[in-house]
Amino acid sequence: MSLLSDREPTTADTLVVLLHAYTLSAASMASVAQAARNAYATQEKLVDLLVPELPIRSIFSCVDPNVLTRGIIDLIDAWWEGRARAGDGGYRRLVFVGHSLGALLARKAYVAACGERPGAPLELPLRLSGPRAWTERVGRIVLLAGMNRGWRISHHLSIPKAIVWSFGVLVGRVMWATMRKWPLILTIRRGAEFVTQLRIQWIMLRRPAADSNGSADGRGRALTIQLLGSVDDMVAPDDNVDLEAGRDFIYLDVPYSGHGNVIQMDDPRHGDGRRNVFQLALTGSLDELRAAAVLPEDSEPEPPRLDVTDVIFVIHGIRDLGYWTQKIARRAKAIGTKKERTFATVTSTYGYLPMLPFLLPWQRRIKVEWLMDQYAEALSLYPCASFSFVGHSNGTYLLARALEIYPCCQFRHVVFAGSVVRRDYRWERFLPETGTGQVRAVLNLVASRDWVVAWFPKLFQTLRLQDLGSAGHDGFESGALRWVRQIGFVEGAHSAALREDNWEAISRFVVHGPETNDIPVVRRRAAWVAIPGAFPPIVWAVGIALIVLLGGLVRSAAVSLGAGDGGQALALAAYAFGLWLVATRV
Repeated sequence: MSLLSDREPTTADTLVVLLHAYTLSAASMASVAQAARNAYATQEKLVDLLVPELPIRSIFSCVDPNVLTRGIIDLIDAWWEGRARAGDGGYRRLVFVGHSLGALLARKAYVAACGERPGAPLELPLRLSGPRAWTERVGRIVLLAGMNRGWRISHHLSIPKAIVWSFGVLVGRVMWATMRKWPLILTIRRGAEFVTQLRIQWIMLRRPAADSNGSADGRGRALTIQLLGSVDDMVAPDDNVDLEAGRDFIYLDVPYSGHGNVIQMDDPRHGDGRRNVFQLALTGSLDELRAAAVLPEDSEPEPPRLDVTDVIFVIHGIRDLGYWTQKIARRAKAIGTKKERTFATVTSTYGYLPMLPFLLPWQRRIKVEWLMDQYAEALSLYPCASFSFVGHSNGTYLLARALEIYPCCQFRHVVFAGSVVRRDYRWERFLPETGTGQVRAVLNLVASRDWVVAWFPKLFQTLRLQDLGSAGHDGFESGALRWVRQIGFVEGAHSAALREDNWEAISRFVVHGPETNDIPVVRRRAAWVAIPGAFPPIVWAVGIALIVLLGGLVRSAAVSLGAGDGGQALALAAYAFGLWLVATRV
């Protein structure tokens, strides 16, 4: 506990909880704490300050942010109970104030303390015995430069900071590979579990809910105000501002302020301006706040589409920009319209992904985080819809991995084509009768000549490396489950299932579910694919031998042309560079 905190609860009617930023300490909130005292003093209100010293001062801190959040909740519980013993009804209001990471922790503590909502399960450390009584008295949550969508390395960073952050990401990946622990800072990057789960949980919290007796549940309605620095030199503007999950936030500009100095309210030059905005956020009336509010972007976010009943994600694979996704999406929308259902589609692309980056686990992880960022946006835009998914190749991996990492991720009907997911993927964890119910039904289309899956991802499955596999060539082992249907073998190679002949059947599965079974098939796989695919290391060994042999031919050609040692080395370097271009561009 920081010395800034009051030693014990007093007879004050307001409790202000201040949470500091990553690598800082409770002392960094000193001028914020004083500004809060002064703001309430002008209204002749007594206030208690709770400013915990969070274990996040080390740049290499690996504390779980969910465990950190649980500690904050427990600390508030203790103070709330201590104040209640005064016998006068206890605190009448509670206010959260968080800076940067502290802003995320403040919102997460509020979400968890309000209780779990349908469709937004809480993480294990945050599964409380029940909603906390103090959540009904949370009047405001004030976010100081809150990185509400997480952070990312972008052009908004200066070149030195971009270099430092990039090196830090590399160190973090090494720490994960060696210690199986993510540094705290990497758990709050854009799309990471903690941030995305919070965005989804916040969206569900803000929706009207009912308690166990069917009456309106008033928790989760706290007024949320975000203070935006005029020049945030650490986090990009569209990472600070979450117009999807935070569409009901009130945004206030703080003059002459960046990500770090927004809390320096005793600054001799700009402290008065920062303090005035902060005190308005704490004590201003709703009319005053709305009068001072700004639009963080040039236009307001698109209003929620309450008429949409179904959303279809259609996600492409590697070496593909996904032009076909919109065609399948249009067909599904047309079928749904006949059933008086309104469909929307998400066919965004994560960009062209060549083979070599696909084989790197952290590159695939980035794309999973991209998918879940899209999911959170769609959940906000289509609040009344159920979601379904059609994925090809790497798109199937993104969904399978997202289900494992993000408990809030839910898709009704799932179609996989050319899947690179492991055969032993345990669908029962996510299906209705055997697991969480995150998925209702799965259709896996297995091609007859998918040499891409049979020879490449299957290698990692055979050697038990990474989490790639051959479900698009061999099918899932859990295919006997009633919720997982497999159709094989669809005539063709890696993209066979995506031919126009199959669009109608895929779309009907998305709309209607497991009743669809009219995709033409052949009896067996092509032998020239299946036989080498029985033991893919042989294929890789042959491929490597051919690369070495071709390199020898390049060197021999250089020798025959009279090149010396330098010329031969240059020829081999050009050959290696050509291989690199193929691996990273094709």
